[in-house]
Amino acid sequence: MKENLFEFNHVTLGVSDMNRSVDFYKKFGFSLEKEFETDDMKIVWMKLNGIILEMFWYKKHNELPNHSKTLNKDLMTVGNKHFGLGVKSIEEAIKFIKENNLCDDEIKITEGRMGKRYFFIKDPDGILFEIIEEK
Repeated sequence: MKENLFEFNHVTLGVSDMNRSVDFYKKFGFSLEKEFETDDMKIVWMKLNGIILEMFWYKKHNELPNHSKTLNKDLMTVGNKHFGLGVKSIEEAIKFIKENNLCDDEIKITEGRMGKRYFFIKDPDGILFEIIEEK
């Protein structure tokens, strides 16, 4: 069988407070890999299981649009939607998130059309990301 030419490398987020975002994603197991900074911007690479989370911060940034803070509205908008973190136990993930105060909203598990259970939470900027069970 022929080896794939491509493999998944990274996801990029724009953030309003780099330190807050780094601290948040560290709680999910991401480790700090690289940083680059100028007077008006900063780039950070964090890594989890070989995948890079690249974050950009600009002194003059635009806030996340309101439609991107609500899943159903955001899914209907063309463009990148979210990224997902896989877990073996969705109940363990909810317990971890609640114990670490990583979500203020009620967490609702959904049985997806693709046969997987999942839920969404928001990062400190309101960016949606999915926690999906991998069994």
